[in-house]
Amino acid sequence: MKYPIRFAAAALVLLFAAFCFPQSEPAVRKSTAGASASPEDSSAKTQPKSAQAEKIPPLAPNAIFPAIVARVNGEAILGRDLEALVRSELVAIGNPEWKNLRGEYRDELTLNKITTLINSKLLYQKAAASGVKVTGSEIKAEIQKFAKAYKSEAEMNEALARDNTDRASLEKALYENLAMSKYVEETVNKKVVVTPEEVAKYYASNPEEFRHPDIVRTSHILIRAAGSAPDQDAAAKERAEALLARIKKGEDFAQLARENSMDSSASKGGDIGFRAEEELPPEYSAAAFSLPLGGIELIKTQNDYYIIKVIDKKREGLFTLEDAKAQLHKSLKAQKSRENLNTLINQLREKANIEILITAGELLNP
Repeated sequence: MKYPIRFAAAALVLLFAAFCFPQSEPAVRKSTAGASASPEDSSAKTQPKSAQAEKIPPLAPNAIFPAIVARVNGEAILGRDLEALVRSELVAIGNPEWKNLRGEYRDELTLNKITTLINSKLLYQKAAASGVKVTGSEIKAEIQKFAKAYKSEAEMNEALARDNTDRASLEKALYENLAMSKYVEETVNKKVVVTPEEVAKYYASNPEEFRHPDIVRTSHILIRAAGSAPDQDAAAKERAEALLARIKKGEDFAQLARENSMDSSASKGGDIGFRAEEELPPEYSAAAFSLPLGGIELIKTQNDYYIIKVIDKKREGLFTLEDAKAQLHKSLKAQKSRENLNTLINQLREKANIEILITAGELLNP
């Protein structure tokens, strides 16, 4: 599966899913959708009069959900956004038809994703109320990251249209994501402190967590094709080969990774740290464990092209505290950040007016 734009947009919300833990059920103030209503009817009946001023995109022909699935303090949660998150989850199990899924699974998946959207909306509202701003140049930089997967801006816009969205919607999603990121960084992450004593105590108390099999540390540059067509795959291969040639001529691998890699490792110069064999795609693992230190190779996995560079290798054993302390410090800080952000989200939910506009009956019987 390639990287459709709807899944890229879904990833903007999922950035916070790890923090905003889904509740057993959303904290609903009131639910107004009737169980027997059709998706179109339930959307129309439950929109408040103020919704007339909202710009609600039309439903796609085969949409799973109604146009509006929830409201958070009066602001709409769109069905197409919920569908994007749901479909991003279904990719991992082969994109089965929605109607063919077990009813209980549909219900659980939808509840989980609508909770994620509600939590993200609450967090964005809080960020906006706190005066967080995002500049046009920041949005432009994020757009350029998405555009890397396409030959031209026109091709990217066509992909957006195929997924029933547009450039303005993408820019809005990017704006909200950046605003949330800034707010969380300033109000949550920067206030978290992990002491050296906490790191050492955790290491001493959990020795088995630091035992490892044979592992390899690599950096990579990931190039994705814009789609599944042969010409798109050929274009991705050509781009990867051109980058490999530049590396062989002496250009800095890390800098090229920062400028070209199509994943989050780009910010780290392509470095993904130590990984065991089973943590990597088979083609990637085979190359990484067979190459010598400093070795570089271009490989193709099922959908992507990787230029791999081997940084270090370790035989099976136990990480020392010195080896582990940087990553352990990062992990403990992330854990505290998640706990603090989860507390914030729960506080926002308690004060919010949350309306769910689709019922369990609709979820179980699409």
